[in-house]
Amino acid sequence: MTSGRPVGSQPAQRSSPGLPRPTAASRTESSALALGLGGAVVGVAVGLLALDGTAPLSGDRSIGQVAAASSALTAGTFAAVGMAVLLPRRHPWVRTVPLLRRALTIVGPALVFAALALLLTSAMYGLLQQAFLGVALDRFASTFWVAATTGLWAYIVSASASALDGRSLATLLMVFLTVGVLASAMLSPDPYWWERYFSRLGEDPGSAGRTFNLTLLLTGLAFVAVGDFVAHDLERWAAASGAAPWSVHVVRGTLVVLGLLLALVALISRAVSVPWHDVVAQLLVVVFGLALIVFPLLLRRLPGVLLVFTAIAFAILIMLIVLFVVVGYLNMTAFEMGAAVTMYVWLLLFIRTVSAAAEGTETAEVPAEPARADAAPTTP
Repeated sequence: MTSGRPVGSQPAQRSSPGLPRPTAASRTESSALALGLGGAVVGVAVGLLALDGTAPLSGDRSIGQVAAASSALTAGTFAAVGMAVLLPRRHPWVRTVPLLRRALTIVGPALVFAALALLLTSAMYGLLQQAFLGVALDRFASTFWVAATTGLWAYIVSASASALDGRSLATLLMVFLTVGVLASAMLSPDPYWWERYFSRLGEDPGSAGRTFNLTLLLTGLAFVAVGDFVAHDLERWAAASGAAPWSVHVVRGTLVVLGLLLALVALISRAVSVPWHDVVAQLLVVVFGLALIVFPLLLRRLPGVLLVFTAIAFAILIMLIVLFVVVGYLNMTAFEMGAAVTMYVWLLLFIRTVSAAAEGTETAEVPAEPARADAAPTTP
């Protein structure tokens, strides 16, 4: 007897039952969880060494102070190591970036993660102290909360650093800038600082001034990394759309100049030099205004919605100048805040649009799978 199987064919092998192979996403999540546990261990060591006896939730030598320092140190270190190891694997083009820029691409965001952990942890424990007035914990309970906070930040930063791209980095800088400025305003010894000018926060020699200037400095340094991510996305988009390659260098150079000017605003505060601070701040607004004009001309094939938002942002900037200089309706603080919000919202939309356009070119370039010659014909 002959079997129904064609002559010469091999019997189909049964797939051996077993666990499915872990995917890249599951391995990344497992690594983030492992680093979170490592952060908790670091928190235990820091808590046992720094805390002695009963401690309040907030204030000097408090749980919040130790937890903020431990979280900042762990977040910065884990972010730097994670980006140094994982970023070239996720984005191989990072290896082609010059060494100095590659170092800034890692160090800038890592310092932002560390400062954000410091500010948010301090604010969280300050709110908890207000909610639970008079609460003080012993050494072991205090160490537990330090470990829990440090481990949480280690997990969040590890997961975020492994998935870093242009869009997520721009969003991170927006959140960090908002948190840093609000923290500086709340720490300011002058409750009516807003009646003078926005840079008044940077003049304070205490914690308010340090927080404000550090926020601007780290945001400016991290903008170098944003420029590299945007340039890479624009190169992919330009290759697919036929745009001029030199326009990519113009856009990246403009973003880097904006970041450097923002860092100079922090380094040359009004407490250092009023004339030079004003010159740098005015240059920042001028370069941003030029970007609103030049970018749409260079990148005319980007989605039309971005061009509409660009026109709106330019109109808002002109309106702010008229209301401040000509009409006198706005004071210096309102003008600076309006210009800053307009600039960062437009930059966030621009970066996200460029990244989405680059991803669209990847999808469009995927060739259709050719039909197999031995495929069975379809039946109607």
